[in-house]
Amino acid sequence: MAQSKQRRELLHLQVAAKLDELHHIESALARVGEEASWDAALVYQIQLVLEELAVNTANYGFGDDQASSGGVIELRIEESADTISIEYADNGAAFNPFEDAPKPDLDAELSDRHVGGLGVHFVRTLMDKVSYRRESERNHITLVKRRGE
Repeated sequence: MAQSKQRRELLHLQVAAKLDELHHIESALARVGEEASWDAALVYQIQLVLEELAVNTANYGFGDDQASSGGVIELRIEESADTISIEYADNGAAFNPFEDAPKPDLDAELSDRHVGGLGVHFVRTLMDKVSYRRESERNHITLVKRRGE
């Protein structure tokens, strides 16, 4: 019998794109992980990835006027029997982290490394599939994590 690919939504959350609001993402993800019986390593990996994206959005997505930016991060998490799919969207400046972020030199000495790009490297490494699109004046990042890995 073929395995069902039916998805169920676990979370739909909107938060202000401000550093002092990002704790809402972490606590919501911890709750979702517990309710969905995810192991601690999986919850940690997804929290790390979402924190990286959200901090970058809050710090760089809205130029110099962060306080009155009206920036919003929207997050949807769905799961199927074999994958967890995450849709991350923000209304910040157009930025494709998978093309526009600097590539980190992982072989360089720590003191010789340039700032930037390491967080995006973590996102790529911890997720099984990543993609970006700009649509309706919003950045959309799709992340997929296969279950059991």
